Order: sequence, then C-alpha cells, then structure tokens
Amino acid sequence: MAFALAAMLACTPCHQAIVDSYARTGMGRSFFALTQETRVEDFAKRNRFFHAPSKSWFIMTEREGRFYMRREHADGVMEKELHYVLGSGNHARSYVHRTSEGRLLAMPVSWYAEKGGFWQMAPGYDRPDHVDFRRKINYECFFCHNAYPGTPGGDESDPLYLDPLPEGVDCARCHGTADKHLSNPRRGTILNPKTLSWARQMELCMQCHLETTSHPLPHSIRRYGRGMFSYRPGEPLENYMVHFDHPAGGAYRDKFEVVSAPYRLRKSACFLNSRGRMSCTTCHDPHARTVKNACPSCHRTAHHKEKDCAGCHMARRRPEDARLTTMTDHRIQRKPDAQDPSELPEYAGRVAAYYPPVIDKLYLALAQVRDAANLGEGVVRLQRLAAGFPRAEFHCDLAEAYRKTGRKPEAVAHYQQALAKMPSLVPAWRGLALVEYPNLEAILGGLKHAPRDAFLLTLLGTARGDEADLRAAMMADPDLPEAYVNLGALLAHKGEKAEAVRMFRQALAIDPRNQAALANLKLALTPAVAR
Repeated sequence: MAFALAAMLACTPCHQAIVDSYARTGMGRSFFALTQETRVEDFAKRNRFFHAPSKSWFIMTEREGRFYMRREHADGVMEKELHYVLGSGNHARSYVHRTSEGRLLAMPVSWYAEKGGFWQMAPGYDRPDHVDFRRKINYECFFCHNAYPGTPGGDESDPLYLDPLPEGVDCARCHGTADKHLSNPRRGTILNPKTLSWARQMELCMQCHLETTSHPLPHSIRRYGRGMFSYRPGEPLENYMVHFDHPAGGAYRDKFEVVSAPYRLRKSACFLNSRGRMSCTTCHDPHARTVKNACPSCHRTAHHKEKDCAGCHMARRRPEDARLTTMTDHRIQRKPDAQDPSELPEYAGRVAAYYPPVIDKLYLALAQVRDAANLGEGVVRLQRLAAGFPRAEFHCDLAEAYRKTGRKPEAVAHYQQALAKMPSLVPAWRGLALVEYPNLEAILGGLKHAPRDAFLLTLLGTARGDEADLRAAMMADPDLPEAYVNLGALLAHKGEKAEAVRMFRQALAIDPRNQAALANLKLALTPAVAR
C-alpha cells in the first residue's frame, strides 16, 4: 500500500522504523487505493441492502479484480467503480470514485467495522433526499484526509485532482517540507514539533481534528488570500483559519460528533487546569497506534488501581452525526454520561468565536452568513464593513448574502464590484449569472475564465436554446442532472421525443428524485391525443 509515497519514501532510509509504525496508524491509512490487497469488505455475500427512506437497493460487487457500487431505484439505475478508500477502517471505510475529468465523488454507502463488518449508508446519507453519487469531495475534505495533492489552478467550487494522488497523511503535515533536511540532514533543517510552543503543538493536530460541528454553522473560515493547501506546521493556525461555534450554553453545549476530539478535550477540567501542559500527544503517539495512560502523572490516588483510566472516565459513545459507529468521547469526566447524544435540529442563530477566542469583526460577520445561520444580522454587519474592505472575495461573499435574502440590486452591485477587482473570480460570475438570469454577458464572462464550467454551460445552453452548449456541459460534468433535463426539454420542444426521453431517464439515473426530470418524462410519455 502506498502512503504519500514521495514524502514517505524520502524519510525511509533514515527513519525506517518510524515510517513502518506510522503506516499502521489511522493517519497513515487515511486514504488509499482499493485493491485486492487492501480490501477487507465482503463483496460477494453480505453485499446488498435496501435503503427504505430513498427506496433504493445498494449492491457492492467485484468483477475481474475491480470493485463497484450499484444503486437500483424504480426511476433509475446507477453504478460507479470504487477507486479509493477514505478512512482507516478503525471505525468505518468510505469510498471514492474518480471521474475521467479528475473529480473525486463520495459514494453513498460505507463499510462499518462493528459486528464483524457491515454495509450501510454513509454518514449524512441516511435520508430520503441524499445526494446519491453526486457529492464532490472538495479541497477542504481532502485537506484533512490526505497529504497535500497536486492541484490544477481554478475554482475551488469544482475541485479537480492531478495524478498521482497521495495516499495517506504524510510526514510533512507535522514536520514541514524536507527539502533542506534531505540536502543537509542535521538538526534544525526539519521541524521537530517538540521545539514548538504548546499552542503550536496543539494546532498541528487541530488543523484537521478541530471541527466544532459537522452541521451548517460554519465551523471554520479560511482567511482571504490563503490557498487551501498553504498551511505550514509551526505557523499560528489563526493566520490560516479561524473557528466558530454555537454560543455557550443551550441545547448544543454537549454535542458529540465524529471530528470532535480536541473540541471535547478542551472542555475537560484536566485540560483546563493543566495550564498548557496537556496536549493530544500527552496520550497519543503520532507515530504509532499505541495510547499511553498519562493520568497517574497528575492523579496519584491510592484507591484507583485500574490501569485503564480512560475506560471509566472517557465514555465510548455513538456520535450524533455517525450513529453506526462508536468512538471515544475525549471530554474527560469524573462520571461520564454514557448516553448517546440526541439528534439536534439544524442551528439558526448567532455564530460565536471559538478559536481564537477573539476574532476580528470581518470574519465574525462572515460567519453569520456563510451557512445562513444568522443571515439577517450578518448582512447588517457586513454592510458596515463594505466601504473599507477592498478584497474582491469579500464583495462576492456580501453579494451571496444579499442574494440569499432576496435583495437582487444589492447582490448585483457587489458581484460587479468583486469582478471589477478580480475578473477571474468565477464564483462571482456564477452568482451574477444566476441572480440576473438569463444574463448572457455574465455567463460568457465566467466561461472566458472557466471554459469547461458545467454550471455556466448549462445556463448558457438553456438561455440560448443551444443543444451544443448543453452537450458541452454534459461532457464537462457527466454527473450534473440539470444539463440532461434541460437538453431533454429542448429536444422535446423540437419534436425529438425518443432522444428527449433518453435524456430524462439519464437525469433520473443520476438523481432518481429529480422532480423536473420526473415531470418532463411523464409529459413526454403521455400520448398526444390525451393531452
């Protein structure tokens, strides 16, 4: 199995034992190709199940050494090859399909390690209206699940990945790049995290493991001007990203979710009272799967003879956002609550600063509108900052907030301001094209900078009634159902009924719950005399 080969192989000649040990950790196995050697799942016997909420059968199969996931629904059938595994398998393994264009798509079914292993819907998919095979793995997801990839330039909203893909979180995520060290392998030419301050050491883990919530809030915002893969170990994390949370107290105060280890640990009395002595590596060796019991270094009570302190004081619970697996709650408590958290409704309200505890006005205002948790107040806050903030991305964010609140003139004005400052800002072209549809000037302006943007091509083909534009959209992104629906409607209008039906059926194969495709297909199949 490859583990971020370029970086790991460079370290192997001098650090063979550490590399071998690290390759068995969860981080070392965070992302890898699915092959006969790496498979653990049953693709032959217990390989199918019915998902009642979406009325779909899911079947996992192997053919000639390659692996596939198939969904059968009354309104459409879809199958994708499984190219990669996302997740170590300690708790679960999810699957990734790589398209010919270089997109990575998250598959709707995961394999769970409990009870000897079983197939079931992936976290977030156990609902009637799940996104099926259409969920793109964005750069933010890849940031935490793998080593930094080679990425083509362009818009982060439609991420593409270059060959070769790394496999597993690599040494550079904690030690920095090794170029100087390889040419002069002495101390000081590579980052040793032990030389960092306590806060910087914690942030090496928190760059990926600190997620205050997996639900819309947002949990973090990357600072303007920072590329997705620009964080370097040892720099203050707040220079790269800032984190947010629900206000203190209320129903969300004790939420327990998958990526919550530092968040929960930071609530512990042990952590708070350690005054900078306790960190993730107090118990965890990042190079090995071993976990040490560090509790006796502070708690030397004679009546506690148990060697496994965590077994009593850190409960095993089912996270609210992944009920089919069990994980350790890292909030250390005298008497842990063994109850699994109840499912909470989507949050709506003020978004508060979390890390650092004081965040500047700009990003605190942005946090209110990014996921629309506190849209009305957030728009007012951003308005006050607009005159003095020149960045194009800011005006695009403000325009998006205006669009979500139905204030079209203000949205148009700020999209235009954003584009005046940065003509290559494709999200602003998309927003302007959408809010002023059918604005051909905006659509063509965006396509000048992103000629294979499937969203803009779909808008263009629909606005112009041009079959070639819509087929170009399908070529750019074969998993975009709107292009098929709109092309089908155009063909039906031209009287090409058979080809229109084929387009509607293809849209339903991609998204069986697409209401426009269902309605158009029903109309196309209705005899003319009955209309």
